[in-house]
Amino acid sequence: MNNQKAAALFAEAPGWKAVSLNAVPAMIAMLMVLIYNLADTFFIGQTGDPFLVAAVSLATSVFLLFMAVGTIFRVGGTSAISRAIGQEKMESASRINPFCFWSCIGAGIMMSAALILCMDLVLELIGASASI
Repeated sequence: MNNQKAAALFAEAPGWKAVSLNAVPAMIAMLMVLIYNLADTFFIGQTGDPFLVAAVSLATSVFLLFMAVGTIFRVGGTSAISRAIGQEKMESASRINPFCFWSCIGAGIMMSAALILCMDLVLELIGASASI
């Protein structure tokens, strides 16, 4: 969606349409995470090993941490873009999206490195035992 279409959507469209065009993709993403987790639990549950199922549950909390950081950039970016469009600063609005995207990728890489370096501490904090 280009800047003119986005500005027209938020300025002229009914509120429900603007909200639904932004909310539906977010709900689809959350649904995909739910299906992914259910599939993991189902197939690993087929092994009959409760420790493997517990490991999937613990890994999900780390996965949700990554999603939370991504949500910070998404919500903050959406707010900044909305304010820029409201002030008719289209150039600024068009720079915010790539900044949020690349910042989110950079934060994910830094979080991955930190979690790998501090893996024992993280596993202890989320409740993993030696058997898990």
